[in-house]
Amino acid sequence: MRSIFVVLILTLFIAPFANAEVSADGSLILYFSFDELDGDMTIDHSLYGNDGNIIGAPELVDGKFGNALKFNGESDWIEVPHDDILTVTESVTVMAWINAERHMGPNNQRWQGILAKGNNPRSYSFYTESPSECLHLSAGGSGSVCTGKIALNEWQHVVGQVDSGIHRYWLNGEPVGEFGDKNALPGAADTSVVYVGTTGEGANRRFLGLIDEVRIWNRALSEDEILAEMETGYQPGTAVDPRQKLSTTWGTIKSSK
Repeated sequence: MRSIFVVLILTLFIAPFANAEVSADGSLILYFSFDELDGDMTIDHSLYGNDGNIIGAPELVDGKFGNALKFNGESDWIEVPHDDILTVTESVTVMAWINAERHMGPNNQRWQGILAKGNNPRSYSFYTESPSECLHLSAGGSGSVCTGKIALNEWQHVVGQVDSGIHRYWLNGEPVGEFGDKNALPGAADTSVVYVGTTGEGANRRFLGLIDEVRIWNRALSEDEILAEMETGYQPGTAVDPRQKLSTTWGTIKSSK
């Protein structure tokens, strides 16, 4: 009789969380809101738990939504250990809110890294760029530059996308470039870490300014989806949270037996 009671209680608790788990977007492979840090780790809100190692001492400050990290352009960045889920084969969408103090990298280098995976081969490297003062996306050995202008010292929403050989960009929700005939993505051949605030090229790509709401999908989001994501910050109860709550519930039931 007691076993039946436990099963009934489990069913009542598991059902809503199972539904939440199913409805979570499995194509969102990395999500840092920077609202939650764990010591020297950034918390991944996707289903996959790819937390990042904080290198240096980026400052936790007010962000576009909740908190953001302020990078000094020299010795601060995030490293996420490689996981197979972070590789991309057909399509990828990278997204962030940035508040940049410059377009160039350190030492007047052309590129400043927002986020990246890989260098050779390269899955996705996403930069601000000069002299365009816009965005540069490099993937699979080919790149492109957007046609807008990134304002400095104010929040800007930036998106880069590879969709079966097409590069697309959005700046503050507006399309700012589409370029075809680009190389294929490397998929499993790329076993590099993922960086935020720099790229695989190292010191001359470090980011100066604030970064918030870093998100990566292994698919091409539609424009409607991009606009919706742009206006949404992290909300507890999405992605990884249902699993945490389920674990807590199960532990509570077991301890009461």
